[in-house]
Amino acid sequence: MTYIKLILFITAILLSVIGGKRLKINAGIIAIGFAFIFGITITGLGVNGVVNLFSARLFVNMFLVTFFFGYATSNGTMLSITKYLFKNFKGAPWLLPLLFFAIPFLMAFAGASTDSILLFLSPIAFAFIIEAGLPPILTSILLWSTCAGTWAPWLTNYATFSSWFGESIGMEAAEEGFTRLFIIVCIINISFMLISYIVLGGWRVKSSVKILEEEKIEITKEQKTTLYIILCVITILILPTLIQLIIPNPVTEWMKNNLTIQVLSALGIIAMHITKTANTNDVMKNQIPWGLIIMVCGMAMLMGEAESLGVTDAIKSLLESEVLPTVIVVPFIAAICGFLSIFVSGSVITPLIIALAPALVSYGISGAAIVVASQMGMIATSISPYSMGGAICITGCPEKYSSKVANQQLLLAIIMGIIVTLLAVFGVFG
Repeated sequence: MTYIKLILFITAILLSVIGGKRLKINAGIIAIGFAFIFGITITGLGVNGVVNLFSARLFVNMFLVTFFFGYATSNGTMLSITKYLFKNFKGAPWLLPLLFFAIPFLMAFAGASTDSILLFLSPIAFAFIIEAGLPPILTSILLWSTCAGTWAPWLTNYATFSSWFGESIGMEAAEEGFTRLFIIVCIINISFMLISYIVLGGWRVKSSVKILEEEKIEITKEQKTTLYIILCVITILILPTLIQLIIPNPVTEWMKNNLTIQVLSALGIIAMHITKTANTNDVMKNQIPWGLIIMVCGMAMLMGEAESLGVTDAIKSLLESEVLPTVIVVPFIAAICGFLSIFVSGSVITPLIIALAPALVSYGISGAAIVVASQMGMIATSISPYSMGGAICITGCPEKYSSKVANQQLLLAIIMGIIVTLLAVFGVFG
């Protein structure tokens, strides 16, 4: 029965994605429908239980940030900033797209929250790339690739996850695994970013600069006000983190912990409305990617049924049954973690792997290999628009392009998942 539920779950995911395309309806709506069907017929969650699976955190993040930057898009501030960069960065304009990788990557190295950085950069980056005449998907790739920087050995991710795995497989194996993961994820992500930059013609920004050489750029009063508010919000978001790295103190510690992206976006929206930078009703109607938000939150509700459907138990039973030959286990871990990460955040999947790790180690699987295969599988496919990482990157995508970019991100997630599984087959992960 457990495996039947697993099949039903996977079928529901595929039908949501494929059915959405065929029926020309938001895939999130179909996913919500399946979540309710499972909740009242199989899992016993009931209507209220399924409603509680709705990710308020994900919705609030996407809604507030897109609402805030919607003012800048609506009144033309984003367009003016982009044109200004094109016109004044004549020395090496081909470098401009790469800044959307380099800035968050280096800030992640310094310990800043990449989620906050990417949420802020996404609207700016999409406006820039689209105005440059480059494929919008390049924006998602540039931003997503920066997640490699969050696995540096001196950062919170490394300390938290190595300790977490260390309780299961021993600290030595855990630290070896996460050190190896940092090297591998940097090589894979940076290579993927550079290849995409070349293939998608990121260096062709120069042609856009030539077009704008004679154009006069006028900044309106509303645009100046919008820019001041955005700069103020970004400064309050980033400065406390940087100060804490140099001179730790309770004031900036409080600011870092409490003046989050959500709080600052909400305050920024109020400031934009009071100063009349744009019509708030028009911003709500035209600048917030409602379709994308529904799709991501709807898929998250369906994925929330995984535990109740016994999906994690089914995977655990299969791995512990020793039916799979030892040589296949590491690639299987990479593949299954990659598949699940297409639809849900890696933080949801990691506890499953930690629970399985002792049994896997007991019949000959390297603890370090388990770490690298599982985490690399999740990282590789997290560019999916249904996963937290991909959803953050696509947050700033205009509604006009969001459907196409989401499809492209999903395809890239599948391709990256296959590549990582093949690397596991060839023993790259140990």
